[in-house]
Amino acid sequence: MAVISTFCKKGGVGKTTFIGYLGHYHAVHGKKVLIISVDDQNSIFKIFGEEDKIFESNDNYLEFLIAGHAELGDVLIEVRENLYLIKTLNTDKLSMKLTLERNQEKVIKKIVQEYDNYFDYIFIDFPPSSSRLTEVLLDISSTILIVVGLDSLGLGGFFNTIQYFIDNDIDIDGIKYIVPNGYSKNRRAPKISLEKLIEQGREFTPGAIVLPALQDKSIIKNLQAEGVSPFDTVKLERYDQNAKTILEKELTSLFQKIEM
Repeated sequence: MAVISTFCKKGGVGKTTFIGYLGHYHAVHGKKVLIISVDDQNSIFKIFGEEDKIFESNDNYLEFLIAGHAELGDVLIEVRENLYLIKTLNTDKLSMKLTLERNQEKVIKKIVQEYDNYFDYIFIDFPPSSSRLTEVLLDISSTILIVVGLDSLGLGGFFNTIQYFIDNDIDIDGIKYIVPNGYSKNRRAPKISLEKLIEQGREFTPGAIVLPALQDKSIIKNLQAEGVSPFDTVKLERYDQNAKTILEKELTSLFQKIEM
């Protein structure tokens, strides 16, 4: 299965932004893409300016599908052409059910397998907190990308992520890429953090590729405030339009390095 996960045991590192843009990139290139939010905040919807759809209906969450109260198509929410999202309601409760009823793991795996018949790529967006649901979905992921903020807290999050994999017997070889985020050539701290991350990557995840660092750009916040993706065809103010074009080119170059 082509199941791709972004993960890190540290919040605010850009996991949701990264996976949202990666999914949209493939969607505009003709692939059918599904992004499953395992974060109760469902922030992935805000990336595309579709946060109203989180509360538009109260019976089309992932939990309803797992409980057998909805069909596969009932919980799909289209936010762009070829791009669909699934929202969650209460992952803590779902994880508790997974812990108490082991057969529920088979239900979730079966659902993902069925979606795999309809979509070219299935992306999973996780919160920084961990749960039994997290373990199950990471276990079935064919590619895991660890997004790491380039500061001391971000490096701590990377170490905690590796420790989490070890403690829960999740295959570290599933980590295919490390994504450094928040680089600035004019600041010393991100440069030092990037050097340390590369060293730690070699030590803890020798099979993973450290991708070129993502720049810290104000245009990303501007686009998110408007609910616009870098791969949307929209007309913006001149400054934002130029910055969006540059960001789109940089992301395209980066995404082309990721084999799934």
